[in-house]
Amino acid sequence: MTLYARQARYFREAYRCGEHGWPVEGPEPHIAAALRRLRPRLPGGLVLDLGCGEGRHAFYAAERGFRVIGVDYEPLAIERARALAVKHPGAGHRVAFQVADLFALPFREAMFDVVIDYGCFHHVTRRDTGRYLDRVLSLLKPGGYFLLSCFSTKFKHHPGERRTRDWVVHRGHYDRFFRQGDFGKIFGGWCEVLNIREERSGLLGFYHVVMRRRNG
Repeated sequence: MTLYARQARYFREAYRCGEHGWPVEGPEPHIAAALRRLRPRLPGGLVLDLGCGEGRHAFYAAERGFRVIGVDYEPLAIERARALAVKHPGAGHRVAFQVADLFALPFREAMFDVVIDYGCFHHVTRRDTGRYLDRVLSLLKPGGYFLLSCFSTKFKHHPGERRTRDWVVHRGHYDRFFRQGDFGKIFGGWCEVLNIREERSGLLGFYHVVMRRRNG
């Protein structure tokens, strides 16, 4: 079984048992703040929410007037997102959900004003970084915004965890960990890095990055 197949099985079981450990409702504060800032510049703009899970960021964006497509490769996640739509009448018909793999996204190039990746990129292997950039960032319009959240090197799965490299296979899934200087090196050919914020809370460590796709 390939690593990605094992990883898909891990997320399928996490959604099946309902004990996956991440929030189901309510946006992360930095995603909410970024969308509020972008709303006046992109009225009615089209947002892609990668790995949308139960749709918490997709619903928030739709309720603020964006048009949104949320995608996840786990059908149970999409099933639950659609079921939760009744709790978000303010989203109206501005949000839709569909099953899709980020390496085979069924959208045309330069289609989206904003792409949100909260927690997908750090599950992409180093050798597939180029594939990720080609598949995902090509969907952004020139001048469009990329909101990325991923693990920092401060992230720990358990107290006392020690790592000698910037990735690990943990409980059947791949995790990669980043330093602040990595984002310009990885994304600089596609995007201008506008803002980087590190979040630390207990064992958790994340970088929240706002980027804008370069013109041309």
